[in-house]
Amino acid sequence: MTILLGASVVSVLCALSTWLFVLPGLLLSGEFEPGPLFEWMVVLPTPIGLAAACVAVVAGPFALARRTDGAWIPALVTLLGQLATLALAGAILVWAFKFPTTGWELLALPASLMLGQVVVAIGVGVELVHRRRSRRQDALSS
Repeated sequence: MTILLGASVVSVLCALSTWLFVLPGLLLSGEFEPGPLFEWMVVLPTPIGLAAACVAVVAGPFALARRTDGAWIPALVTLLGQLATLALAGAILVWAFKFPTTGWELLALPASLMLGQVVVAIGVGVELVHRRRSRRQDALSS
């Protein structure tokens, strides 16, 4: 679970960076314009987040196989969110390269990271709460 959790935290932070850039513009004017921070907050985190999602998808089944108690649910939610992220990214890439397009469709690629990582963030949050509770119980029992 350590690799799955670490890669998921990286991908969620990359998605958070993108959300922080896009959300204020969407809420205030209904659109966002690429500005001076666009490369640092959207373009750079997107491939890093997608690479971390690939690592998490590879590590996910191993994390699920090691879970014997009822604590496998956060790992499953995290894995499903990573799979959704990569499926959306794959669909956008197929759309951009398979059909006659202009290439502007690749601007939708950060959206795959932004949407899929919402589910991953839920799984990571549940896992971190579970770990904190188990540490607290261990400290109280000893």
